[in-house]
Amino acid sequence: MDSLLPYLLLDVLVVGLVILVMFRRMAFWHPLTVYLFFHLYSFTYRAFKLTTGAASPLYTGVPNTEVITATELSRALLWADVGLVVFAVASWLAHGQFEAKAMRPTVRRVLSPNIAKFLGVLCLPVGFYVFTALKSGNLELEVGAAGTGYLQSVALWPIGIVGLLVFTFGFRWYLLLLGGFFLGGVALQGYHRFMLVLPLLFFTAYYLQTRRLRWPTWPILLAALVFALVFPRLKFIGQAVQAGDNQEAWAQVTESFTFSSREKGESGGEDFLDQYAGALSLADTNGRNFNGSTYLAIVTLPIPRAWWPSKPGLADHLQEISTSGRNYAVEGRIITYLAEAYLNFGYVGFFLIPAFMGYVFTAFCLWATAGPLLRLSRYVYLVVFMALIQTFRDGLLSIFVFTVVHNMPMLFALILHYVPGFAAKSLDRPAADPLAGEEEEEIAAEEARRLGGPEGQNYR
Repeated sequence: MDSLLPYLLLDVLVVGLVILVMFRRMAFWHPLTVYLFFHLYSFTYRAFKLTTGAASPLYTGVPNTEVITATELSRALLWADVGLVVFAVASWLAHGQFEAKAMRPTVRRVLSPNIAKFLGVLCLPVGFYVFTALKSGNLELEVGAAGTGYLQSVALWPIGIVGLLVFTFGFRWYLLLLGGFFLGGVALQGYHRFMLVLPLLFFTAYYLQTRRLRWPTWPILLAALVFALVFPRLKFIGQAVQAGDNQEAWAQVTESFTFSSREKGESGGEDFLDQYAGALSLADTNGRNFNGSTYLAIVTLPIPRAWWPSKPGLADHLQEISTSGRNYAVEGRIITYLAEAYLNFGYVGFFLIPAFMGYVFTAFCLWATAGPLLRLSRYVYLVVFMALIQTFRDGLLSIFVFTVVHNMPMLFALILHYVPGFAAKSLDRPAADPLAGEEEEEIAAEEARRLGGPEGQNYR
């Protein structure tokens, strides 16, 4: 697909310039870092494979479908670059605003260990029961399909609680053991693999912050590489374990490192560029803008569908734009947040939504991660951070789904901390302020003891 080559070269140039200009301001947990990873994997890497002939466009060889064309792919890649630039500029502006206010004291809520303990005692047993019951299949049969989705959210409580407890009390061995148990269960269940990836992002980001590191160390990068090799086959490994076929499970693990015969491990997720490009054309064919209506489904999300069978769904817009040749609704396609923005606002969406997300997420990141470790805002941001990759992939509403719905312990903690008298507030001064060390010496010493670092260190 030679016609895609100029757009690929432009894309590489844009990515390189963004990294060159913004790298000094970025860190592992920075929103722009997540966005760059999303862009490189979903768009740049896919465009490279299409250009070199290592992959074929979506629907190639599938009867009665419309193959994604080179023209569609070129347009999609070009506007993806526009989205990246707009996001980066908005992030840069957020840095400018934050740095201008960096010398002002900020009031933050201190994360209460008592609230964390209370939620642990309350949510961990309930979540553990639902987690094991659903895994056995008995509870799902009793409640039926209407309530299964809600129970699956409850089954994720233990992972959220372990994250809260680790943030509050540090990487204690028993918390790591408990987290490993639940994450291992999620890894081997054969589906919902994202619930393994997202907590690992949370723990990695927090570990780096406790060590005052901006980027992962070589051991972390090596572990990430091993995980990346196994991950495409993880659902097959889990299915083999569920079926009791340990020999097949081990064969899948071994084959993850052979770099051959990977057809079973190939994921349709590698064609995000194709799906996004096709969605732009489907939006043009449909002939109307949704004017933000796709985002309103979040209002009705908590209402059980058993009570309101015709309630709006999170992907109803896919049903409206789908055609017989590209039936995105039936196939469960991912259109990315960029195509979603185009559906709602046309070409203006490529500027409006990335600018909004880039500024808001970056401002929140800078405000939440500038103070001492034991702050509610830092914990909430890390939960948001681990959901960003799903948000860019699935759409803007995913930031709510993967933080509030799939991590209800965070929501409970947030509510309890705003109950009067439940949590203390702290006047956090900038690190350069002469009074910062005096006012925070006791807090810093306590955090150092909790995390195993030197006492009196100011964790800023």
